[in-house]
Amino acid sequence: MLRARSACILTAVALVCGVLPMRASAQGVSPSLTGIELLQVLGDGVVGAPDSASTLKDPGRIARWETGEWRYRITSGARSGQVEVESLAQISATARGETWKRTIGQEFTQFIREVSGGLVLSTQVAHSHQALVHFEPPLSYLITGLAPGESRTFDGRMDVYSAKNPALKWYTGRIRATTVYTGVYRITTPAGVFRAALIKTEYQIDIFAVVSVKSTLYTFYAEGIGKVAEAEHLRIAAMGLFNSDTKIGKILVSYTSISPPTPRVEAP
Repeated sequence: MLRARSACILTAVALVCGVLPMRASAQGVSPSLTGIELLQVLGDGVVGAPDSASTLKDPGRIARWETGEWRYRITSGARSGQVEVESLAQISATARGETWKRTIGQEFTQFIREVSGGLVLSTQVAHSHQALVHFEPPLSYLITGLAPGESRTFDGRMDVYSAKNPALKWYTGRIRATTVYTGVYRITTPAGVFRAALIKTEYQIDIFAVVSVKSTLYTFYAEGIGKVAEAEHLRIAAMGLFNSDTKIGKILVSYTSISPPTPRVEAP
């Protein structure tokens, strides 16, 4: 029983990394001292001076929400120096109304749908743990209408199932998430120099009343390009099992637009 519970906890931890936007209030346009320390994981000279910022009116344009492939270099952590590929593709609507699939390396597949308020994450698969996650309600992915310093808070749950047997439910966790539009900065990466909007996301996930996962995630989006840099501080406390404190960063190396296949026209 302990081994089974430990496996479930490890799965829950894996689901958090690089995905979610914990409780926070609206903040100023500059990162806090803690934030500056976290951004250092991206490397020297990556994050430059702040620039003027306006309301985020079209997250789909900011994130370049179209079929394509983004390649990132990991700048810290156990995989420092490696390249990770993220891809985005439009799909036929699923039973939960998702019309986009985002693949993050070999680790995660996310299923996302567009709503009037932006983009929401409904379903995710953590491949290394064969876990299928449904978010109820769907988790905010990118939000329309955020002004600099403005925040939005989300409370919900995550129902986790076996990806091999979706009828087998493993557990339910609670999520509190807040997204803050922190401003605009000059970002220098191997792919170029960009004027990028900084979205700070903090979240807390509680599982079995004995596991607490907290994370601070800074994501930089350049209009017409998408995500150009990301830094995360992940803290896990699992009573009687383990504790961890990890920082990881990644920066854009290249982006490739992929045209969708042309529909085949059959002769009458």
